[in-house]
This record gives sequence, C-alpha cells and structure tokens, in this order.
Amino acid sequence: MTARYRLRMAGPQGRRHTLLWQPSDASLLWEDGSAVDLRPVGLHHQPPGSFAAAFPVSPSTPAGKAAAPRVLKIQLGLKCNYACQYCNQAAQPQDLQGDPRDVAAFLDLLPQWLAGEPRRIEFWGGEPFAYWKTLKPLAEALRERFPQASFGLVSNGSLLDEEKIDWLDRLNFGIGISHDGPAMKYRGPDPLANVSQRAMLRRLYDRLAPQGRISFNTVLHRSNMSLTAVRHHIAEHLGVPADSLPLVTEEVLLPYDEGGMRLSLRKDADGRAYMRNLFWEIARGEAMAVSTIRDKIGTLFRHIAEARPAASLGQKCGMDDPSKLAVDLKGNALTCQNMSAETKHRIGHVTAIDQIRLDTAHHWSTRAECARCPVLPLCQGACLFLEDGLWRQACDNSYWHNLAVFAGALYWLTRLVLIEIEGPARRDGLAECMMVIDPAELEAAA
Repeated sequence: MTARYRLRMAGPQGRRHTLLWQPSDASLLWEDGSAVDLRPVGLHHQPPGSFAAAFPVSPSTPAGKAAAPRVLKIQLGLKCNYACQYCNQAAQPQDLQGDPRDVAAFLDLLPQWLAGEPRRIEFWGGEPFAYWKTLKPLAEALRERFPQASFGLVSNGSLLDEEKIDWLDRLNFGIGISHDGPAMKYRGPDPLANVSQRAMLRRLYDRLAPQGRISFNTVLHRSNMSLTAVRHHIAEHLGVPADSLPLVTEEVLLPYDEGGMRLSLRKDADGRAYMRNLFWEIARGEAMAVSTIRDKIGTLFRHIAEARPAASLGQKCGMDDPSKLAVDLKGNALTCQNMSAETKHRIGHVTAIDQIRLDTAHHWSTRAECARCPVLPLCQGACLFLEDGLWRQACDNSYWHNLAVFAGALYWLTRLVLIEIEGPARRDGLAECMMVIDPAELEAAA
C-alpha cells in the first residue's frame, strides 16, 4: 500500500490550498475531504471499478509469455552507425544477429509457435536500416501474412533514401525518428545538418505526416531539458511549422552504463532545474503539444476518475505483459528488444513458448522506493530490469521527470501550482517535506 501525501498548492495573490493525494487508489481530495472537480478536464468521478491486479513479476516469481502476442518486437541486431553517449544497448554484443539468411528460417518457424495475428509488429535495431538486406524481405513477408497488423520502427534517419521511403509508405509503416534537437551532439551527427539527409527526412515527412505515420522522438537528460527547444530546432531545420511537428518524448534517459550516468540528473540542482523547466513548459501549454506528455496527463486524470488502484498497474514499458513479446531472428525470447540473447536476457525460445520465463524483471511493487513514491501512477517503476546503482539513478531521473508531469497535471486541473509535497520519502535519507515550485516563480510568471 502506498502512502498519503499533502500537496501544498499556490495561486495568484498569495492564495494557498492543500490537496490530499493517495497514489494507492488515485485519490485526490481537498483538505476538507471533498473530491477535486474533474469537469475542467472533461471527466467526472465514477464508482470504483473492478481492476485485475498486475502480476508482480520478479526473478523469484517469473512471468510467462503468450503464444498469441498482441505486440511482437523483432530484434534484427544491435549494430548501429551512431554511438549515442547514453545508448541503452551500448554494453550489449553488437553483431551477432542480422544475417539475411536468418529470415527464411524465422519465417518457417513462425507458424510452429505463433497463434493468431499480432496487432502490432515492430522491427528493432540497433539502427534498423543498417540491416536493410534483412529488414526488407522480412517485413515484406510479414506484411503478406499479416495485412492488418500495424508496423513500426525507430530510426536515426541518416540512412534513408528514396527507395526506403517508398517502401515504408507502401508497407504502411509508422516511423519514429530519434532526434534530440540542439542536443544531437550527444547522439551523433545531426542528419538535419546534412543537406542530402535533410532532404530525405523532409521527403519522408511530407509522405507520412498527413497520415499521422511519423514522429520525432526525443530523449531528455541533463544537457537536454527543453521540449520547446527540441521542437523549434527540428522544425526550423526541416522547414515545417513548429506547431504541427509531431514530437514525442521517450521521457528522461535511464542509465544503462557510465555514459548514461554522466547525462543523468545526479545532483539535486540538476533534478530541480529539469523539473522546473518541464513543469513551466507544460503549464504554458508548450509541452502539451507533445503527445506523450499530453497522453500521460490524460491517463492520470482517468485514473483519478476511476479510482484506479496502483496494484493494477504494470511496468511503464509494458514488457511484463505476457502479450508483448521480444524475439530475435534465431527465435530467442528476450527481456526486451534492447537486450542480446548472448546475455542473461535470453529468457527462453519460441519453440518452447510455454517454458519462457521472464526472470530478469522487477515489477514496481518489488522495489522499496515505488511504494513510497507520490508519482508512482505516472512512473510505473522506470526500467524493469535495472539493478543497484543504475536502478537508483533511473529511479531519481524518473522521479524528477514525473514530478514535473504531476505538477503540470495538477495545474491544468486546478490552476494552482504545486509548491510542496509532504509525506513519506522515497528512500531513506531523503526529506519528507520537499519544495517543488518556488512560490516566487509563480508570482514572476503571473
């Protein structure tokens, strides 16, 4: 059971109010016990519904995988033509997959274990287009077999050409272009600064944007704190209106090695600067144009309306869900699409799908910090397999990000600013009373 928090809220002219927040059942009340009105966000409180509890997966209580996955994630290999400083695949073996000769064997094996038709099939690298000779025949064969499935991939966009763009359109792909705006130097060369690569990205945008099949995906971190700056950088270089650019965020980076740690919010000052900047971008409406921010806030409002219990929530990435399956071309089942079968993250094989055991994951309910966290319904446990120091830093990074989103959600609901949280600390040694937004900033903004 999670704890209860007192949320000190401020408005113009020195107005002060207190909210009572209980993440365990998404209960949000005024201090007098009355429910917060949800009509300003188009909702109303409903009688508590019936929600199935999420399975508390852990190394000692592993989860299985379904033979009829809703989402099938196919890892082509981890080779990439970039070397992002915070890449979550950097420590993994890079070149053990991706042989075009594996495609026929993978397709032959598919009917022996796959039941039904996946709703979505994703093709993952590394950089997927580094495996073009593998990706092309694989996706074409799967499109023929599964004409109704949605197809998706994420690319850095540097290897696009007219043939690939035509192919993506013909096979009805959705594509996310990884781009960190003015902080691209931490990823690699900016394709928008290269004349020919920029032309291909603009051609791709013009082809897929009208159907809503392209987005630009950014990762925030210590040196990339502004979604507004990212949006304007991409739009200006691409030559499109900033307000129509389909920007999404993969949220704040989670560290998987020392490179990720260097760009993490390791100092309290970094975390606070990140949180304040993101909050004000949400409050001003700028970040509400980012679908992943807007959708996360909308989901929180629905949880409050439904009194949804935290116990019903799985992990943020969804890979604890038996209906989401990551495999490589050899048929190895993986913790997630970012891991290699040559590590502990091989959790079984599709030929024995009933014996797959996700024994590398930790549901949030098994983490000490999560049950004592005010932003649990938004964070949902950060990364499910990180441990020790990497986990603690991932927890801190996610906390600052989701605290900004939480404060932004409260602002849009009440038009008040969260200035202080009082309640149990996430971790021993942290304060039980924490300032969020300085009231002086509120007066300056007003």
